[in-house]
This record gives sequence, C-alpha cells and structure tokens, in this order.
Amino acid sequence: MTTRQRLNLLSRAYPRLFPRRELLRLLEEQLGQVDALDKWFRRPGSLTWSQVRAPGLVYHICAGNLAVSAQMSLGHGLLLGAMNVLKLPGDRDDLSTRREILDFIRGLPAPLRKLVKTERELDPALLRRAEVVIAFGSDATMASLRAQTVPAQKFIAHGHALSLLWLAEPERFGSKEARACAVDVLTYDQLGCLSPQAIYAPPGARISEIGGKLARALETAWRKMKRKPARPITVAARITEARDVAHGLGHRVWLPPTKHLGWTVIHDPKSAFRPSALHGIIYLRQASPAGLKRALASVAGKISTVGVAGKMNAASEKTFLDLGVTRFCAAGKMQFPPLTWHHDGRPVLAELVTWIDRET
Repeated sequence: MTTRQRLNLLSRAYPRLFPRRELLRLLEEQLGQVDALDKWFRRPGSLTWSQVRAPGLVYHICAGNLAVSAQMSLGHGLLLGAMNVLKLPGDRDDLSTRREILDFIRGLPAPLRKLVKTERELDPALLRRAEVVIAFGSDATMASLRAQTVPAQKFIAHGHALSLLWLAEPERFGSKEARACAVDVLTYDQLGCLSPQAIYAPPGARISEIGGKLARALETAWRKMKRKPARPITVAARITEARDVAHGLGHRVWLPPTKHLGWTVIHDPKSAFRPSALHGIIYLRQASPAGLKRALASVAGKISTVGVAGKMNAASEKTFLDLGVTRFCAAGKMQFPPLTWHHDGRPVLAELVTWIDRET
C-alpha cells in the first residue's frame, strides 16, 4: 500500500480522530512531502534528493489510564506502514481502557488490521527486535523499559506529565472562559497528561467570582455529558478525601448542588503546586509571573500544556518557557491538539523514521 492509500483507509475509519486534511498536513510538515515514504523528492533549493524509510516494527507499550494515547500512537505507526505490536494495559489497570483499544483495532479496515498484533504480557525478545519503542506510563516504567532496549533502537518515552490553566486576564473571566475551562477539566476525567490539575491566576484576581463562574460552568457541562465517568468506590473515596481535607484546612470549596462526585473546585491559598486527586477536582491558586517559577518548581520539566484564558503577556510566557512547557493553547482546546503537534516537544512522525539522502 502507498502512504495515500493507508491515509485514506485510516481517515475513513476514524474521521474525527484522524481527519484526512490533518493527516496530509502532518505528512507534509514532518516528512517534507505526503509521498516521502514512496519516492525520492527534493525540497526547493536543495541539491539533495531524499526519501524516508519507515520502521519495520514499532512496539507500543500502552498505559492503563487513557485509550486515546495508544490509539494515536498506533495511528502514526499505521500511517507509516510499519508492523505494530501493542502491549495492552494489564489486568490491574482500568479494563475499560484495554477494551477501548481493542475496539479501536477491530474498527480498522482489514488491510490496516493486518499490521497490528496485541500482547497481554511484555515480550522482551520482541521488544529488543523493534526498531522503535513507544512507551506511555510512569517515570519508573520508562526507566525499566529503557534498560531493556538496545542502543540501535529509537526509544520514545512519554513518562509523567501534567498540564495547567492560566487566567491571563482574570478581570475578563466570564461565562465563555468558564465554559472553556470546564471542557478542559472534565474531558477524559482529568486522566491524561493534557488534563489541567490546577488553575493559576495573578494576584488580585477575584477568586470568589471566578470560582462561582467555574462551578456553574462545570455543573452545566457535567449535566450535558452523555457518558459520565464511573465513580467506583476507590475513586469516590479519593474525591471525598480531597473534599474533606480541603474543608479541614479551611479552604473555600465549591461543590455540585446535589453534592454528586462529578466535579470539585478548591481554592488553595498557597501558590505551591500540589497534585490533584483528578476525577474533576481542580485547584484555584494565585501567583505572579515571578512567583510562578517558585510555585511550579517541583514540576519543572514535567508541564506539558498550558491552556490560556485571555491574552498572555511576555513575562508570563517566559516563565512558563523557563519551566519547560512545550505547548500553549487557548482554554477549551487543551485536550484536542492538532495532529501536527509536537508531543512532549518531539515530532510524532519524524521521530520514528530514517532519512535517506542521494546527493547530486
């Protein structure tokens, strides 16, 4: 199959996840040409002809928290025409994630499905034979896997990461901005690396008004959700504990009118970042651009995305850049990056391939 044939099959099977126009743009931006895998091409002004070689085998190690990361990773491998092996989440993980990954594979057209194999247990021998290993999980998992790879392999690790919302213009925080933040908080139940765990605002922001607007937006968004995330006893206990601790510390807490477990807003008067218990629990904190560096020092280099409500000034942007942030976007768009984004600051296709040059 040619690249365009694979592209058409993938976009027809999953047009929302892999829009055809975005797949074309992804190939053009990261490989230089849509047909770079199929024939020699020369960039304007270059004396060198180039062609791209796809990896023969890509080994994907899937995390148990979110299926979409595995689906996107597999989609990249299929677009390149590589053979793909997926190590599925284990039995101790959320079984719904594994089910969603398998459903995605079953929905692929037969020519693409032939390029996919799944495993329940890690196969060390097959792992070492893969040209590319793409892994999602904790930093400890990444270290363990890296030790099992060989120098010739490309090892692409997506370890622990988190994201934040920044209210650049809190005085203009209205219902529209609140709705956008609610989308970011509730999408995927905060389980992905693009999910915000905290909302930061500059000093002087009217936290009471912001919290109230955000609470109303979250309740409206929660009621509109057709498939609400489950709240098994372990998750319910985490949410309840976070609420009780906040109340015990005297923090301002906004809860749903019926006290359901869909969302929680907590104002933490201390600026220092503390992880959220996730599952709709979002912290409101305040820090100046200069204070952000201190407040976020514990997660420097681990911040994936900053969703921005309002217009960010140069000082705030520089602070986030110094902290290692690799993506900025408008509030409401955090969970929906374009296919051309650089995941953890790296190109999602160009990182996987090998370039061949022919000089004239």
